[in-house]
Amino acid sequence: MIDHLPDRLDLYAMAEAGRELHGRMALADLPRVLPLLESDAGELDVVLELGRDEDGTHTLCGSVKGSVELRCQRCLESMTYGLDTQFRLALVFSQEAAGEVPERYEPLLITREPTSLVEVVSEEVLLALPIVAVHDETSECHALANEYAPAVAKRENPFAVLARLKEK
Repeated sequence: MIDHLPDRLDLYAMAEAGRELHGRMALADLPRVLPLLESDAGELDVVLELGRDEDGTHTLCGSVKGSVELRCQRCLESMTYGLDTQFRLALVFSQEAAGEVPERYEPLLITREPTSLVEVVSEEVLLALPIVAVHDETSECHALANEYAPAVAKRENPFAVLARLKEK
């Protein structure tokens, strides 16, 4: 087990060796994620397990946990979003091999060069963030939105006319 995260890593060789890495990654070090955040303060806990499964597939499985500050799209105030994502990736060298990956994995296209762990973690964080960030149902923001939401008018069923004609 390795207790720090290097900048770049030969994922294939580490999977061959069956390594596990634990570490923290600063939000400020994730340039692709930063435009979506309200603040770059904080760190994420990252666990990466590299190995081979029973089929011989080289894998990268792991988790990213922490919290990030997003802008609520309802009230435009800052909100804390708890991030807790897990992923299962199969390491492949070509698009053709990516098409043959078992369904339990997502393909990760790599080269023989060391891979940037920042890019891998950034991709998983981007996939875990909500499409539209809003406060949860217990917040004042949600209560105000429901208070000012237009009342939904109850419409008559368009087939009710046919039902009345059938009765006659």
